Amino acid sequence: MSEVVVGLLGFACIVAIVVTLFKSKTLPSIAFIIFPMILGAILVFGGYYSWENIGKLIKSGFSSTGPTAALFVFSVLYFGIMTDAGMFDVIIGKLMLLVKDNVIGVCVMTCIIALIGHLDGGGASTFCIVVPAMLPVYKKMHMRPTTLLRVAVLAMGVLNLMPWAGPTMRAASVLGIEAGQLWGKLIPVQVFGIVLCLAHAVLAGVQEKKRGAGLHGKLAEAAGAVDAAEEAQ
Repeated sequence: MSEVVVGLLGFACIVAIVVTLFKSKTLPSIAFIIFPMILGAILVFGGYYSWENIGKLIKSGFSSTGPTAALFVFSVLYFGIMTDAGMFDVIIGKLMLLVKDNVIGVCVMTCIIALIGHLDGGGASTFCIVVPAMLPVYKKMHMRPTTLLRVAVLAMGVLNLMPWAGPTMRAASVLGIEAGQLWGKLIPVQVFGIVLCLAHAVLAGVQEKKRGAGLHGKLAEAAGAVDAAEEAQ
């Protein structure tokens, strides 16, 4: 069996995993176990590897990804417990008392809440924290929901460089170093990204204010006129 054939089999394995996951045919854990096992068996029976070599590859894979997996499991458990305990509700409440009805402040607080909520590296949990807390505020102040999503997603992208987040873990596994060690080199980039996120939030707030957003802005006055006309009818 040539190296070209082995490479093609590797790509075929990846394609099979991706297609299976996209079509929701099985659980991700099962797909990531079954297809590599089939590929390993093909390589052994094809004479490219022995069972001993396969065992060494598995052991090497576990040794390089074990610490990263443990860090990921810890982050999910820790931030999940903190979310259920209401830690983020308290933080959000305190932050919203500072901005009140300031349009730019609401955008900045959206960015900060998204940064805090994405500390666990999970996008779904961050949306569950940010959207229920901020969407009623945006509607009340006649601000666009798309602005909420834009500010939140940009902040989430920057915080996704945390050592237990997916991109950093995958990069660390490929490079053969610990995720924390890689993250140490990324901290200056991440800090700069956070500054840019906050600047973008200010810009988004200015744009919303120009549109007339706010409790007493042009959009609020227009909405009040419509309500008054409906009541008169």
